[in-house]
Amino acid sequence: MIWPFNHKHATETGAEHYIRDAAIADARAVIEFKHRIWREIYADLKDTAFFDTAEATIGEQVKFWQSRIRRGETIWLAEDLRGTIVGTIHATETLSDQTAQFAELYGLANLHDIRFFYVSNAARDTIVGETLIQHAVGERSALAWLSGTTPLVESSLRAAGFEPLGEPVEPTTEPWQGVPRHAMVRK
Repeated sequence: MIWPFNHKHATETGAEHYIRDAAIADARAVIEFKHRIWREIYADLKDTAFFDTAEATIGEQVKFWQSRIRRGETIWLAEDLRGTIVGTIHATETLSDQTAQFAELYGLANLHDIRFFYVSNAARDTIVGETLIQHAVGERSALAWLSGTTPLVESSLRAAGFEPLGEPVEPTTEPWQGVPRHAMVRK
């Protein structure tokens, strides 16, 4: 006998979302989720050409992230009971150039760099964002850059102990010109 799994209701534990690390086969879904979220959070800041140009590289981005996952890097996913991604996060101990400069300026050490963190409106009124942060960086010191209209990401970061630091940074070159970024830091 096979027991049916009902994907429409909370589990016996009450869970409506699952957190897991992404497999190589998830890379395309992660990238497509990111681009859907970009269209929401940067809608007032970038034109259609920006999104079209970024989406034209989805295949390359998928290969890039598949190779990173193969090498042991972790992308965390939050999925609803139907397997639809509602949030994703990736953090690393290797700081980007911008984060390294910022960390040096403010005397921040032993910092994890949250490279991307997206939460969809489908996760509103949940703790999905905070749980993703917990999986990605635990209680360690970390930095995330907020940009665009991201109230769920910002509220998740604040709930996890992150605070704004410094002034917003305005990129001076494309493709990110016109999209100010503000550092959120947990020391």
